[in-house]
This record gives sequence, structure tokens and C-alpha cells, in this order.
Amino acid sequence: MQTVDEKPETIHLYVVREETPKPPLLPILLSGLTLSLLLVYCVLTPYRQPVLEVVIRVPAVFLPLQTFTTSVKIIPTGKKMYPATTAHGILTITNGSVISQELPKGLIFTGRTGIEVVTNTAVFVPAGSANGYGFATVKAHVSISGKIGNIPSYAIDTIVGTSIYIRNLTSFRGGKDAYTFPLQLPQDRQTALDQARTALAQSVQKKALLASPCKETVTGSNQLSVSWTCQFFTYSISPMVHVTQIKLSGKTVIVDGFIVVRPRPFTGK
Repeated sequence: MQTVDEKPETIHLYVVREETPKPPLLPILLSGLTLSLLLVYCVLTPYRQPVLEVVIRVPAVFLPLQTFTTSVKIIPTGKKMYPATTAHGILTITNGSVISQELPKGLIFTGRTGIEVVTNTAVFVPAGSANGYGFATVKAHVSISGKIGNIPSYAIDTIVGTSIYIRNLTSFRGGKDAYTFPLQLPQDRQTALDQARTALAQSVQKKALLASPCKETVTGSNQLSVSWTCQFFTYSISPMVHVTQIKLSGKTVIVDGFIVVRPRPFTGK
């Protein structure tokens, strides 16, 4: 038997890692966009329980009449001007002469306080005689306006010529300084009325439902008193009804609302 020696053959193996194929981007983008739209839809349109809209008519229950009253002071914003007035009085004239005298209108006499007095008319003064002096009076006024013209008696004590004596035996009166007085304008009354109505409206809103407009009574000149007489009503309805609107028609209350429908429990059948 013959033996043959064979040389072993060497085999070299090399491991080469293949690259993993990348997924396409378009399906991923479409999936993300779809998910985002779904989330937005769920947020904007949350689940709502089904409701049943109803219109119910129930009798109205009228409450006793209630009166609300408030007072508001009228604040005048206008002003009325009163001009200064002139003081007036009487001058007494005596004549010690045997000759009569006639004094013209507009004679000016200066008193001891420096105030000038002017005669209103001409005056005839008779002559004196054995029975006494000639006597006459004449109306006069102060030349300036105001209460400064209210001169006291004998402020005028003067002589014209040698025999004519002129005096004011009584004080002059009627002189007043100019002044202003608050004047109530129509808009002032309206402003006070608006304030009163606002206060009454706030009081009425806190009460029950109003059946009709309140009747208003307004009195007062400087202090405005406003009264509202109101008729309220109420009604009774199931608490299951969510009221959205009510309307009074005669003695009936028409109620618009809805009832939340509860889903039936799942029985598994």
C-alpha cells in the first residue's frame, strides 16, 4: 500500500458587514403629520355628551309689589348774575330867604363821607315867611352803585348860597353789591335723575325676574327723590333642565333649555 502525503489547503474567510438599508422619509413625515392632525382635532372637538333641547311652559308666580326709593342732590352748574343796585333817598330842602328858589334836576351834593348824591327831578322851594322857613323835598340817588351808597342820615348837610339848606334826614337805602347765585339748569336735574336711575337699576337686578317695566315717580326740586314700583315673578322647573332663555307671556313662563342625555350603561350583550 502506498501512502501519498498531501499538503493541507488554507482557506481564508473574511466577514464583510452589509449596510442596513435606510427607510424612506416620506412615509415617516406623512405619519407624523397625520398624528398631529389627529391630536389637533381631538383638542378642538372634545367629546360632548348629547343634549336634548326642550321648550317648557310653566305658570308664573307673581310676587307682591316692591318699591325702591333713592335720593340724589341736584348740583347746579349754572350761575345767575345780579348787578349792583343804587341807593335812593330823600333830600329835605329849607329856604330861609324871602325869595323862592327853583333847583334844577341833576344837582350834585357831596356828603361828609365823600359820596355824591344826585337829585332826580327839579324842585321848587317856597320862600320863608314869618311862619317859618320855606320847605320842600326831592328824591335823589347816589352816583355810584353798591352798598357803599347806603349813606347814614345827615351824611348830606350842606348850604347852597346863603339861605338854602339841604340835608338827608333819613339814611339812603337799596344799594347792593353785584353777586352771583347758583342756577339750576335742566341738564343738572337730568344728571341727578340718571344717577338715581342707575342706583335703582342695580337694586332691581339683585331681585327676582321683572314682569314688566317699573313705574317711576319723581319728586323734589333741589333734592331729587325717585321711586320705582316693580312687579317681580318666579317659576318652578326641574333641576335637570339647563335654562338658556325665559319669556313671560301673560301668566305663562316659556322656558328654553336643554337636558343632558346620559348614556345607557353597557350590558355586554
